[in-house]
Amino acid sequence: MKKKIYFLSGLPRAGNTLFSSLINQNKNIKVGANTVLTDAIFGLNIIKDYDIFHNFPDHESLDNIINNVFLNYYKNWNCDYIIDRGPWGTPTNLMLLKKIIKKPKFIILYRPVLECLASFIKIEKPIDVEERCHVLMNFENASKPSSGMLAKYLWSIKNIIKENEDHLIINYNEFIKNPKKTISDVSKFIGVPLKLNNKIEQFKINNISYQDNIHKIRTRITAGPLGEIEKYLPNKIIETYSNLDIVNKG
Repeated sequence: MKKKIYFLSGLPRAGNTLFSSLINQNKNIKVGANTVLTDAIFGLNIIKDYDIFHNFPDHESLDNIINNVFLNYYKNWNCDYIIDRGPWGTPTNLMLLKKIIKKPKFIILYRPVLECLASFIKIEKPIDVEERCHVLMNFENASKPSSGMLAKYLWSIKNIIKENEDHLIINYNEFIKNPKKTISDVSKFIGVPLKLNNKIEQFKINNISYQDNIHKIRTRITAGPLGEIEKYLPNKIIETYSNLDIVNKG
């Protein structure tokens, strides 16, 4: 059976790792870590601009590699369904993706932008809070590799909605309050039976784990205490980024 691929485009610090860990309790479906395939597909397509390719434009052979990227990358994953996690909704990524998968389905994990920023500051404890927030929200370079992480994913989500792609929005705060309902909603959306047990494990795929502390999962599902935005973010940052939410805050 050819693996079925779905896509997760969630804001950073919006519960992506927890969501993935819960989905991965099911043997027949797996959510990966942050994808490398957006860059891989972009890089392969860029080859078509090279002089060496123009000199011998074998489109069919190169497209054969591109069109089988997902198949080959996930070849040894022992499941029938994959949720690939990344900023697939940015205009270029979406255009290239739809050359491979005509009607992709997107799961959007959304959390208010200021809550995401506060969560970053809480866990990273940067010396210059304002500078760190501006780096995360760097929209000017959103199409470049050096772009702000939050800006890129916000752009991705906004474009998925704008282009009326098939998507399911999961509100972070509702997810934390009722993870069982969230998993049920995802199950209905992708048409794959999913179960949820009470055991929360650290994210691991094929015996590979994250090598940082930012993706550590708490053993109990709890939201951060109210008032963390004001506690971790200066007023100037709150004023600057208070009107960027593109879906209902919940």
